[in-house]
Amino acid sequence: MTVLPRPGGQSPVGTTTLHLVDAARPDPFKPERARELMVSVFYPAAQIDKYPRAHYASTVLIPELEKRFGIGLPGLLTNSYSGAPALEGAAYPVLLFSPGAGVSRVLSTGLAEDLASRGYVVVTIDHTYEAPMVEFPDGRFAQFAPMPAFDKETRHRYADARMLDTKLVLDSLTGLARGGNPDAEHRDLPSGLDRALDMDHIGMVGHSLGGFTAVESMHDDRRIDAAIDLDGQIGIDEDFGRAATEGVDRPVLVLTSQQATEVGDAKPSLDAFWQHSTGWKRQLMMRDSAHYDFTDMPALVPELARPATKLYIGPIPADRATTLVRTYVAAMFDKFLRGYPDTILDHPPTAPEIIEDR
Repeated sequence: MTVLPRPGGQSPVGTTTLHLVDAARPDPFKPERARELMVSVFYPAAQIDKYPRAHYASTVLIPELEKRFGIGLPGLLTNSYSGAPALEGAAYPVLLFSPGAGVSRVLSTGLAEDLASRGYVVVTIDHTYEAPMVEFPDGRFAQFAPMPAFDKETRHRYADARMLDTKLVLDSLTGLARGGNPDAEHRDLPSGLDRALDMDHIGMVGHSLGGFTAVESMHDDRRIDAAIDLDGQIGIDEDFGRAATEGVDRPVLVLTSQQATEVGDAKPSLDAFWQHSTGWKRQLMMRDSAHYDFTDMPALVPELARPATKLYIGPIPADRATTLVRTYVAAMFDKFLRGYPDTILDHPPTAPEIIEDR
């Protein structure tokens, strides 16, 4: 069974996972262990008929997602094929995805698949001990590790860990593109995956705290050429990030929900970012949307259950929210990583649900 909307591009999608270990860095939440991450890689595939459809979530993670969001996931399959060979003949721009605080990377599988079908290699990251559950290849799993107090020091610990996680992923992908195998167990990788990576064209997108992570990582790492913030602040509560206080000189797209716009928490950090940044930037708001309309959640929640989840998803129809988010995210990277001369970002919004804020 699959309920995720089909990808909008021309290529079938392959997927695999990587177990990455930063042996020199103690985990900020479990200092007795080295920092380790699980990431999923989605890419244009050459052939899929001999490969199994990937499951949306593992049997360990399903109960955690169902408990938090009140959605049913048993047996749910994705539109991707595990281990399928990468499409040969070209190297594809690389996109990183960072989820929101306390959220699993799997909740943006649909967006990752869509981008991969359009000719990108997309790597979704779980920030260990911050995600609800992370499962490793040897059967271990790391559960969410709440801090005794979510004070200023703790918030910065989360942020600093995310910046270093991003660096670890980029360093690992660079090694993979050079023919290495960054997986900690050196598991077999899909054929051609190393040659599919264009490490000269890199973008990053994130949701909520992941949006902050994307923009802040671009400030810190010149390898990232463009960033998208999906409904996130560019700061940690009252503390602004360096991207907001110092600005960035590369392009940033901010897509916000009507819910977040009305609450206004993100406005101070976005104001600071607009004041200090010299690169291309644009902010758009999606009417009738809430915070999780930028994830797979609207597609996973049955229509009859939507009123019970109104704090998470808005009245905008699920398929419409999905189409708009995918369209604008793809247009941003098409414009700045591929140099497409004319995208929807070169014109005023025509969709009635999209309002230009800046």
